[in-house]
Amino acid sequence: MLHVPDYAPIGAGVLGAALVLGAVAYGRARWLLWLALAASVGVIAWLTLVLTFGDAGGTGLNLELFREIRRALNGGGSGHLNLVGNVLMFVPVGALVAWLARRARLVTATVVGLLLSVGIEATQLGLGRVGDIDDVVLNAAGAAVGGVLAVAWAAARRPSRVGYDEPRASSSVGRAADF
Repeated sequence: MLHVPDYAPIGAGVLGAALVLGAVAYGRARWLLWLALAASVGVIAWLTLVLTFGDAGGTGLNLELFREIRRALNGGGSGHLNLVGNVLMFVPVGALVAWLARRARLVTATVVGLLLSVGIEATQLGLGRVGDIDDVVLNAAGAAVGGVLAVAWAAARRPSRVGYDEPRASSSVGRAADF
């Protein structure tokens, strides 16, 4: 089996490229957003289902909330990398979903990230690995961060309404409403 430290930079590069591609395509080419999202989900599947950290740590299901997060924070080293990596790999998914969503962008991005993460953890469990609720929390948080960044990006790209001179309505009703 392949090991994450050797191949993770490739995955990180593809995720970063997908995020940049999404930012460039936002408001122009929706199909590029879908392509970037498919690439992001593919890389996440590759990182989480094909690659592994040396000793995968056995099998089982952890439903004790924050147990692995506390352990990683107290242990340092690769534990911190695991925490940050679980958040960062879902940022592009959250941003891309938010850019694709028509309404409730932040909620949609977070829920899609959460559901994708649950699917990954269930698949890992089915493959004889560990399914971890903390990974779901961290992945959903990453998708939420991506959603926030995408909403902020979209708001920054909107033209300012200050000093905007809209053409006046030509009907008398429209003119009366202007006063």
